[in-house]
Amino acid sequence: MMPANPHRNFRPRTFLTAVCPATMFLAFIVGAPAIESANGEQLTDIETLRHRFEDSCFGCHGDGADEGGFSFDALADGSYGDDTMKRWEAVWKNIRAETMPPADEFQPEPDERREWVDWIQKEVFRLDTNNIDPGKVVLRRLNRSEYRETIQQLTGVNFDGNEAFPADDTGYGFDTIGEVLHISPVVLEKYLLAAESIIHDTIPLEGATPPEQRFWSDHLHLDSPEGEQSKTVKFDQSRDFHLVETLKKPGDYEIAVRWEVNGAWTNTGENADLILLHHVDKENTVEIGKAKAGFFFETKGDLRGKVTVTDKPLHVSIRFKPLPRDADAKTLPEAEDASYSFRISNANVVGPLNADEREYRKGSKILVGGPPPIDADEEVLDQMSRVVLERFALRAFRRPIDDRSLDRLVAIARETRTAPDSGYEHGLAASLKLILASPRFLFRIENSISPNQLTSIPPNTPVSALGDPIDDYALATRMSYFLWGGPPDDELLRLAGEGKLRQELDAQIKRMIGDEWRMRTGVSNFVGQWLKTRDVTSVSIDVRRVLAYRGDEKDFSWQVRDSMKQETETLFRYLIEENRPIEELLNANYSFLNEPLAKFYGIDGVKGDQMRKVDLPADSHRKGILTHGSMLLVTSNPTRTSPVKRGLFILENLLGTPAPPAPPNVPALEDSKSGDMKNASLREILEFHRREPMCASCHRRMDPLGLALENYNAIGQYREMELGLPGRRGREAEPDKEIDPTGVLMTGEKFSSVVELADVLANDRREDFYRCLTEKMLVFALGRGLTFGDATTVDQIVAKLKADDGQMQTLIESIIRSVPFTHQPKSDSVALISAD
Repeated sequence: MMPANPHRNFRPRTFLTAVCPATMFLAFIVGAPAIESANGEQLTDIETLRHRFEDSCFGCHGDGADEGGFSFDALADGSYGDDTMKRWEAVWKNIRAETMPPADEFQPEPDERREWVDWIQKEVFRLDTNNIDPGKVVLRRLNRSEYRETIQQLTGVNFDGNEAFPADDTGYGFDTIGEVLHISPVVLEKYLLAAESIIHDTIPLEGATPPEQRFWSDHLHLDSPEGEQSKTVKFDQSRDFHLVETLKKPGDYEIAVRWEVNGAWTNTGENADLILLHHVDKENTVEIGKAKAGFFFETKGDLRGKVTVTDKPLHVSIRFKPLPRDADAKTLPEAEDASYSFRISNANVVGPLNADEREYRKGSKILVGGPPPIDADEEVLDQMSRVVLERFALRAFRRPIDDRSLDRLVAIARETRTAPDSGYEHGLAASLKLILASPRFLFRIENSISPNQLTSIPPNTPVSALGDPIDDYALATRMSYFLWGGPPDDELLRLAGEGKLRQELDAQIKRMIGDEWRMRTGVSNFVGQWLKTRDVTSVSIDVRRVLAYRGDEKDFSWQVRDSMKQETETLFRYLIEENRPIEELLNANYSFLNEPLAKFYGIDGVKGDQMRKVDLPADSHRKGILTHGSMLLVTSNPTRTSPVKRGLFILENLLGTPAPPAPPNVPALEDSKSGDMKNASLREILEFHRREPMCASCHRRMDPLGLALENYNAIGQYREMELGLPGRRGREAEPDKEIDPTGVLMTGEKFSSVVELADVLANDRREDFYRCLTEKMLVFALGRGLTFGDATTVDQIVAKLKADDGQMQTLIESIIRSVPFTHQPKSDSVALISAD
C-alpha cells in the first residue's frame, strides 16, 4: 500500500464533477450533513474515511486537497449540508465504475473496491438486501404510443395519437415516466374528442346489415371458371375474370367488385370498358353492371350489381375490354407497349337481402353476441348491453369493473337508445365513449394484493416489508406495457382473474416474448428511446456537405434511413427471441440488413427489401451497434461527425457513466479552426480543446470513445480519410486528413479501432454494460427514475446476468420478478377510482 501524500502527483483533474448531477437518480435530499450507521457511529468522521480511502483518494481529495470541488474533509465536517447524499452517491458511482481513482493513480485491489461499494451501500445508504424499497409509485397516464396500441387492441382502429395529442414529456430519457405524463384541461378535452371519434369509427350506428362474404383475387379465374387464378393483365386484349362460389342461402344479393388500374401516369389514352355479368345458367347470361377505367376515367372503383341466387352456385364474371388509344386507331397496343395494367383485388357479396339474418360489418370485436333480435324487449337489450360493456371495460380498465359503475353504464345505454332516432348501437356507443374517457382507462391504476390472497404467492417470490405486492391485474398490466407497449391480452387477464398469474409467470413471459408482432412495438418503444432510433428518419443532415460534394446523396434514401432503424431494433429483438448474450449488442459479427442498406454499407450478396440476418465478413468494418448507421447518424451534426456527441452517447447509454453538462459559453469546435489550427483534424482540435482545465476532465472521458468512431462519416459510411471541403466562392480548399481511431479509456484499456473498442466494452467493461442496460430497462419498465435505493435490485440482476452468461431473457425475467416491479410502497396504495 502506498503512503498517503496530499501533494502526490498533483495536477488538475476532477472527481465528483465527472458525474452529471442531473443523472444521479436521486429521489430525495437528506437534511442532516452527518450520517450515522445503525449503531450510531458517525460515518463522516474524518478518521473513519481516512481509514478506508486514504491510500487511493486523499492525495487529491483529502488533507486540504479538493480537486474537482470535492474533499473528504468537507464531507466529514458537514460542509456539504443538504448535498451530503449527492456527494456520497457520486463517490459510490465513480468507485463502482472504476473511473476513480484515475487509471494513472494507485488502484485498490478488486476485492477492496467491492468492499468500498458494499460499505457505502450498507452503512451510508442503509440498504437491506432482505427488505428492498420498491420505490414511489406514480400514477401513470398512457403515453401516445401506449394509447395508440391500446386503442388498436381494443377496437381495431389505427388511431394516430401523434396527430391528436401533444408530444409527451420525457424524463430520464423515456416517455413512460409517470411524473412527467401530465394531463391538462386542454389534453383532457382532446381525449374526449378522441373517444368520440374512435367509437364513431368502430360502432355501426346505422345498425346491423345483411351478412357479407369477401372473396379475394385468388378466388377468381381468367377466361373460364377452370382457368388460371386471377392476375394482373395488360391493356392489350379482352379478358374475363370468373367467380364461382356456393353461398349460404338462396335469395337476393348485392355484389361489389373492387378493381384497380396501375401503371405509368403518361398521356397514352389507354381506357377500357368493365362489364359485370351474371351467368344465370349455361344459356342465360345477364349484364348487371358497367363502368369505364383508364387515363380519361377512374383508376380504381367498385363495379356493382344485384343478382338472385337459387340453390345453384353463384357464377359472375367481370369482362375487361380495352379500347383503342384514340378514335383513329384500329388496333390495341402491343403488350410491351401497354402502359397500364388492370387487376381485381376482391369481390364482396352481401345477402340474402330479404332474410331476417343480420350482422355487424364493423365493431364485431366489441359487439359480442351480435345484433339483438328484432323483437327484443328492454330487459333483453339491457342484458346484452351489460355483457358488451362488462367485457369491454375489463379490457379497457385492465381489471374488472365494479357492479355500481357497470349499472350506471347500462342505464346510460338504455336512456340513449330510447331517445328519438336512436337504437341499441347508439346506446352502447354513448357508454363506450365514457369508458374511453375514464381515468381508469387513461391511467394505469394499480391495487395491492388483498391479505387473503397472500397465500397464492408462490414460494421463493421476492417480498419486502417496505411494500405490498401488487395484485395480478396490476402485474399483468405492468408486464404487457413493458414487453408489448400495449394492454394485457385475454390470456393474461384470465390468469389474473383466477389469481394464477404468479404461478405461471415463467410460461407467460416465454409466451409474450414469442409474440413477434407485439414484441415489435415494445422493442421499438424501448430501443427507440434508449438508442435514439426514433430519431433516425427525422434527424436533419446535409448529405452533400457530409460527402464533401464528392458523392451521390441519392444513395442516402428514406428507405436506407428506415432500414437503419430496423437494423438496430431487429438485432435487439433477435437477442430476446433467441435468448442470446446481451454483449452481442456490442460485438455481434452479424447484423440484419436488406439490399438497400447492405449496398449503402458496401456489403455484397444481399438481395431484396426484406431484413434478414447476415454474417459479416471476417475483415468487416462493422461490428455491433457502435457501427450501426442509426447510432452514427443520430450522434452526428448536420454537416459533420461529432466525436463529443458520440462519446457522450456511449458513456450515457452503454456504460452508464454520463459526463456533466458543458460549462456555459463554450465555443463551438468550428471556432477553433483558425490560425495554426485552420487545417487541423477533429482529433487535433479536440486535443487543443482539452488544454482548457474546465474542459479537460469531461473530454478525457468522451473523446477517446468518440474518436474511435471517426472512421464513419455523419451518415454511417466507412472512410479512411476525413474529407476536406473543396474551395468554393473564394474559400480555400481544405485538405483531406488521415483518421486515427486509436485511444485509451479512462479505466486504462487501449484500442486501435472501433472493432477493438467494441470488444473492450463487451469484455473488459461488460459489467458496466450489464448495469447500464439493467438501469435503463428498469427506468423504462417502472416509469420512474432510479435512486441509490435501487442499487440492491440492480446488483442482484447484474449478478444473475453474470451467472447466466448475460442471456437477454434473464434480464427481462429478473426485472419482472424484482421487488420494484412486483410491489408498491405500503403508503402509496391507489384505490380504484369511483365512477362518480
